Amino acid sequence: METGEDIKAAKSVLQMLLKARKNLRLYPSNNPIYAKTIEDSFESFNRFFQFEDRLIFRIRLYDMYYQDELIYHNTEQKNDNLSFFLYKDGLRELTFQKKMPVEEMTSFLKIISLDFDQEVLDDDVVTLFWEKDFSYIRYVVEDDVLSDDDYESQAVTAAKAERTEPVGFRAAYDAAVAVETKIPGPAIISLTDNDMQKLYRELEEDAKDKIDKFMTIIFEIFYKAKTGKEVEDVAGYFNIAIEYAVKKGNIEAVTYVLERLSRIAQSDRINETVKQQIKSVVQFAGSQRILDIVGRYLDAGQKPDPKPFQELMRFFDKDSIPPLMDLLGTLSTIHARKAIIDALVFLCPKGLMTITKGLSSPQWYVVRNVIYILRESRDSRAVESLLKIVGHPDARVRKEVIRTLGELGDSNVLPALRLFLDDPDMQTRLIAVRALGRLSSELAKTAVLEKISDKTFNDKDFSEKKEFFRVLALWKDKDLIDHLTKLLMKTTLFGSAKVYENRACAAYGLGLIGDRSTLPYLFKCRGTRNQLFREFLETAIQRIENESRVQS
Repeated sequence: METGEDIKAAKSVLQMLLKARKNLRLYPSNNPIYAKTIEDSFESFNRFFQFEDRLIFRIRLYDMYYQDELIYHNTEQKNDNLSFFLYKDGLRELTFQKKMPVEEMTSFLKIISLDFDQEVLDDDVVTLFWEKDFSYIRYVVEDDVLSDDDYESQAVTAAKAERTEPVGFRAAYDAAVAVETKIPGPAIISLTDNDMQKLYRELEEDAKDKIDKFMTIIFEIFYKAKTGKEVEDVAGYFNIAIEYAVKKGNIEAVTYVLERLSRIAQSDRINETVKQQIKSVVQFAGSQRILDIVGRYLDAGQKPDPKPFQELMRFFDKDSIPPLMDLLGTLSTIHARKAIIDALVFLCPKGLMTITKGLSSPQWYVVRNVIYILRESRDSRAVESLLKIVGHPDARVRKEVIRTLGELGDSNVLPALRLFLDDPDMQTRLIAVRALGRLSSELAKTAVLEKISDKTFNDKDFSEKKEFFRVLALWKDKDLIDHLTKLLMKTTLFGSAKVYENRACAAYGLGLIGDRSTLPYLFKCRGTRNQLFREFLETAIQRIENESRVQS
């Protein structure tokens, strides 16, 4: 590979994404320009994949990078600015993998081409990505569950605060002129922001060093303690030191103390009195008093590293769950809530029922975060509690419940999910049918088939119909293949557009299933004059033939 060829190819992909955003907004899906844009975009990705197996874009507020190369820059704070559009919804990195199918790329292009200012959408870009459940497109986000109504302004403000401008000669000159204007006489050299930050770090490091030395001294006293009273006093010293360390943000020191004490408690030579005192220190570290301080530290203006707190989680037990749950409703920053949520996911197996009490919170975002925690726990015992809130008044909560029931539930959740197939909101209906697909049961398949067979299904938007058939194709059994084949061959006297849409969806489903026995039926329909139906027929035939070649 010639040096820089991959960079040129990456720039070409990005230029094609910008063009696709424009064309997919301007032209309907049956327009030749729309189809040509999809084709050209796919070709640009494939050209890049000749050099690398993965294309990774790093996203900043006004810039996008491939490797260390700046390949996009736009300082306008508008949705037409691709980097701003992605960054404000929390996206920090996009990865496209080799062998990405055209259907997945098309779904991605449709999402980034949505006009969020003009179209009424409850979800953000990250949520729409999540709902598509991409296999070859990966993304890194600041946070995909924790967003609240003011996230966009918070993201932009935070990004501006983090942005650093190069210090040039002109800037230094202007600063010097400003000093001379305000303060006549001899020039005064002031500390810069960088100087102040460096000084602050040095002071903090010095404080941490003192904390570490203090902990070492306490351990020395602990080893020399002979009576129960002396051991109790030393435990009190540890508690004081832990509280001080947390206030200073030195969570690593607390983890070190707890690790060392835990090892001591495991020794057979240690009596029960000492073990009880060690247990009291560990419990204090996970108490509401300490966790409130940790919450304030995590919620500070400067985003702290969450890893030390993640290490500390290992020493928490179920008694730490209530204070952590309280923090969910009081923390103001996304990164702080994310750290607390991770802690609760870790603790969920130790106190599932305690966490489910958060489902009754009056704050919708707390309820949604609790649902996320329950889903990440993969504990099916949560289903009973989730079924009680399927009628929650907030649509965002209902969507999260539906997703979670699909991942954790069994046939008992079918009645609830079927009701959502008739929800007035299309996005809710789509989430519900995807949830049924995750159940992978015959009853779930029957529910989807019944909805497709309903007369009202003909009046649905084509994109919704297509998604129903995509989910249906997950089952891949012979009865389903026969059903889709019959629908494919179904004709009417007048050949209405709605009938052709259903036949196109049947072809789409058969293509996803990939059974070669359906090729004769697909070939037989090739003579159709309906453009939509013809396009889906060709795509299905090509997909089945390609899969057959790969398998052989």
